[in-house]
Amino acid sequence: MTQKQFINALAKNAGMTTTEASDTMDAFAALITDCILDDQTVMLQGFGSFEKKTKAERKMYNPSTKDYRTIPGSTTIAFKPSTLLKDKLNPGQQ
Repeated sequence: MTQKQFINALAKNAGMTTTEASDTMDAFAALITDCILDDQTVMLQGFGSFEKKTKAERKMYNPSTKDYRTIPGSTTIAFKPSTLLKDKLNPGQQ
């Protein structure tokens, strides 16, 4: 589903115009971004949580050159789905 399709579906489901849905989507994304940048975890009940993860610097071995290379650390976002969402994706598994 593209962002445009998502916004159209959101507008239809929420009974709002596509402009209002687009503004809502932009505000939602900005809020999540701001929270993540402030080292907060965003938890959406029944959906999951978003949090900032920091990967440490590490060494990589290249077998063709028989050399080690340092991979710098980085920061990324992790999403952990809720148990409710996992159960919906995998019905009947306990």
